[in-house]
Amino acid sequence: RCSIVAEAQRYSRKAVRSLRFDGTDLVVDIQGQGFSLAHVVFRNVVGFRVLDERDLCEFWPEYSEPQGWLWEVLAGGWIDLERHRPLFNSHEFCAPLREFLIVDDKCVSILAGQQPEFLDGGGAPEDA
Repeated sequence: RCSIVAEAQRYSRKAVRSLRFDGTDLVVDIQGQGFSLAHVVFRNVVGFRVLDERDLCEFWPEYSEPQGWLWEVLAGGWIDLERHRPLFNSHEFCAPLREFLIVDDKCVSILAGQQPEFLDGGGAPEDA
């Protein structure tokens, strides 16, 4: 069960251009239409994983483009799988822990402490 991240809807189509992790924050650079660029910043990241879209096919009919590309996973996601492991305790030490999913040909699951921030990275050359 997922909920669309509303701020992501201003980029109806996107391509993931890069992903950087500094040990605390994960920054995903996306390119929208017309060369628009945004830095999607996830703070206080506990973990992230990258999976090919084929590994998430059971979720595809409902949680994929054009319905959206950035979702908050409310139930049934990666964190729920990890909670079955007796030594997984990040959800206790880092509460509240939230899960987000970026849908792309390589999907990114993110476990973070808060809602992502969208930082404008510029627009099309003709908009400069």
